[in-house]
Amino acid sequence: MRVVILYGLPGVGKLTIARGLAQLRDYRVFHNHLVFDAVEALFPFGSPPFVELRDRLWFELLTRAVHERVGDIVFTIARDRALDANFLMQLVTVLTEAGASVHCIELTCGVDELECRVASIERSAFGKVSSADRFRELCKAGAFPAFTAPQSAIAIDTSGLSVKESVAKVDAEVRNASSAS
Repeated sequence: MRVVILYGLPGVGKLTIARGLAQLRDYRVFHNHLVFDAVEALFPFGSPPFVELRDRLWFELLTRAVHERVGDIVFTIARDRALDANFLMQLVTVLTEAGASVHCIELTCGVDELECRVASIERSAFGKVSSADRFRELCKAGAFPAFTAPQSAIAIDTSGLSVKESVAKVDAEVRNASSAS
């Protein structure tokens, strides 16, 4: 069973590529906002209960899915200041111990393209950053620090790529990494 973790800044294409992988290879898509939004409905962002519940639910749901062998999963996540830098490392360890083959892929793209992407209308559906001005403000404030990533993590620049090309590139990297292990 595979778990692909797509991570990176808002707007790099995590959810779009996750959905493409689901169509191509029948992955189950677990978008981080499914938990984030549920917890934020009751607790303010960044508060101790928010952080504890959000992180615990991500771990518990993903680990349970691996134990139950629900099928291959793609999980999307962007780091914020309230999320520990070692979250990815911890998640990879837990999921690997549960029996999953885990692949971390950092998605990136150029700043100009990123600012255009964050302004797209469909981003507001999950309460995501949906304006270039807000994105710039958050970046300037240090809202999206980097994760500590496993050495096996792969970086893919989606600049100038179509969705189909980006999905194919991620799929090829996962398949290559899977056959190498």
